[in-house]
Amino acid sequence: MTNLVLQWMSFRRTGRIADIPTDLSEGTGDRRLFDDLVTLGHAERFGADRWKIAPPVLAGVPRQHGNAAVLCGARTPSLLASLNSASTFAGARIISEQQAMRPDTITITAPSPDALAEVAAKAGIVFLADVGLRMLACTPSIRDWPRVSCPMVEGKVDSVVRFSRSQMAWIGSTLEEASSASKGFFRIKRDWDRVSLLKSAPTQASRIDERAGRLAASAKCKVVRWTSDNGVLTLPAWLYPPSIMARGLALCSGHIPRFDSGRMEISFDGVPPEHLRLFLALTRLRQL
Repeated sequence: MTNLVLQWMSFRRTGRIADIPTDLSEGTGDRRLFDDLVTLGHAERFGADRWKIAPPVLAGVPRQHGNAAVLCGARTPSLLASLNSASTFAGARIISEQQAMRPDTITITAPSPDALAEVAAKAGIVFLADVGLRMLACTPSIRDWPRVSCPMVEGKVDSVVRFSRSQMAWIGSTLEEASSASKGFFRIKRDWDRVSLLKSAPTQASRIDERAGRLAASAKCKVVRWTSDNGVLTLPAWLYPPSIMARGLALCSGHIPRFDSGRMEISFDGVPPEHLRLFLALTRLRQL
């Protein structure tokens, strides 16, 4: 059914996240589904709650997988028909893989990179080689991630939690601890909003994207596992990277990261050594 969500968004082109039809999302929730569509390169977020569909692209995956590319962005029946015709002409194959409660992964395999480019040209879309590595190379490091200085919260708050490096989870805290801490990442809930603050000194606090903040607080932690034979990169679930970084890892294979609820971990498939090295440099996480 989520294939129909992507098709609906492709025809709609832009809208509000809350407008995504719930009867097509298989009960996964519009925001969770939308986050995965962004990670897979199908859509972009703009503003607080709006989206627009990304243009269709054949995104080349790492050469370790052969001459292959995954279809990202808008997906309509006419585009799929054009892609099928172009693949037949160029001697390429289309492989469609189901993803649990997410749009199918459509992969094109061809005799050469030039054949992939020919398929894209005949289908009227763009071919980009090794998109995952390009995206990671253009991503700012977590140390340089955009942040805005702001005063520490004062007065009455509903709750305060701190991200724990040792437990890799949110733990209870207080406003007094947040105010006096020389470093750390805190989430403070007031009666009208929630503020995520990264402390770099007792008198210095900055607003930052929550995913980036958790990574910043976890710098130099040995929490990354990587399996060389299949390129599976595994992280604590709370260290899910910011969208652009997650997309760079997901487009190594075209698959959404797998979530292990028992171990509270996420895993990205098919990550080559050069992508791993760049990811570690960007996050300052360390490999086990």
